[in-house]
Amino acid sequence: MSATAWLQARTVELGASLCTAGILIAGLALGVPFLRARIPEVFLYSFCCVSAVLLRAAIDLAVRAVVLGAHLVRPHIVISPISRSPAGVVR
Repeated sequence: MSATAWLQARTVELGASLCTAGILIAGLALGVPFLRARIPEVFLYSFCCVSAVLLRAAIDLAVRAVVLGAHLVRPHIVISPISRSPAGVVR
């Protein structure tokens, strides 16, 4: 996945989570009864919705950095293919 495609995907996820959080908080501001009954949960869900997307992006970038670093440190790692013969016996 290219950097542009990755950034676009994360932007869409972040936009969706911000939209969800905005709708919840706007509903709370408008006085929707079932949201007003759960004010702490609405703010907690809004915060978690946005921070989950940011955390996922951070973890994804960290894993990509580790993989890239592993490829740069040892670019000539050779992994032998698995033997087709049982118990490694070659005829």
